Amino acid sequence: MIRISMAWVIIGISTNIACSQNVILDSFDDKEGWYFIQSDGVNLKLANAPGVTNNAIRFDYDFTKGTGYGGIQKLFPIDLPDNYEFTFWLKAESPSNNFEIKFIDKSGENVWWVSNRNYEFPKEWKKVHIKKRHIEFAWGPTTDKTLKRIDRIEFTIASFVGGKGTILLDDFRFEPLPPETQNYPLPIVTTLSSKKSHSPDFITDGSHETYWQSTEVKGNYINVDFKVRREFGGLHINWLEKNYPSSCDILLSTDAENWEKVYSVKSNQSHSSFIWLPETQANYLRIDFTEDTPKKEVGIREIWFLDINETLTKNDFLMYVAANSPPGNYPRYFSKQASYWTITGVNNDKK
Repeated sequence: MIRISMAWVIIGISTNIACSQNVILDSFDDKEGWYFIQSDGVNLKLANAPGVTNNAIRFDYDFTKGTGYGGIQKLFPIDLPDNYEFTFWLKAESPSNNFEIKFIDKSGENVWWVSNRNYEFPKEWKKVHIKKRHIEFAWGPTTDKTLKRIDRIEFTIASFVGGKGTILLDDFRFEPLPPETQNYPLPIVTTLSSKKSHSPDFITDGSHETYWQSTEVKGNYINVDFKVRREFGGLHINWLEKNYPSSCDILLSTDAENWEKVYSVKSNQSHSSFIWLPETQANYLRIDFTEDTPKKEVGIREIWFLDINETLTKNDFLMYVAANSPPGNYPRYFSKQASYWTITGVNNDKK
């Protein structure tokens, strides 16, 4: 039996939202408009708590019978543009249950969703991006499975391992986007120092014969200005032979002022670095060379920004790595060759 418990009065937002830019759907400063969706045997509590900015919304769940689902839902009537993105901040203390974000039409019978099975919830604040391509039709009687308009949005925890937990959400936004593309302008690359005739422009010129080389390492960096917000799935860095760093940090930014460290290379012993950054987007990228790098100079022949579709899963990424590594470095499976061994396990299991 399904129970719908009203927590606060439902309120709506303008259907013209899709014509605006980066609209705040809900700041979560209060609980207004959110109500519970829950099955029998699931206890839910809704409250406010400190968030990334001001308050966040907090809901606690408890699967008292071990299974079931529970979540919160709110009215958000939106006519969707051709391409778009939802974002929100997430933090939790929760076992790895299923985390579902549902988009429901006016009839309430047709549901689209992003279903994260056995989800590893972040213990610190993490910004979650949901793009049009991530949303799939879940169920309903409609014959047109293209999501064009939504009426309600729901955040739900469904039992995978059961138990109880706490979910915090903050700064829920919607933004229309330009059409997806893989044709990006040539980025502008700058560094702190360069040797004569070894300009940082060579880092993205597509040639293996040219390269950038620094005059020093300590405190040096590489700054990449994409000129637009760019999507990519990782980095393939081809360092100059014998001039590769032992460590460096990868940072991203949207404004070249506020930077987020997304990856650290430690104890590097190769002139090729493959860095998995699935479904990443940024306007700027920076590589900082840490002070414990023993090399006096560092150089790069080329940096490739990997296509998102090449890195959607770890298997996709490893297949790219195997294709760009010497034969025999990786199992035949990752080179799409027959293997004498058979890998067994649960289909699509991320662990």
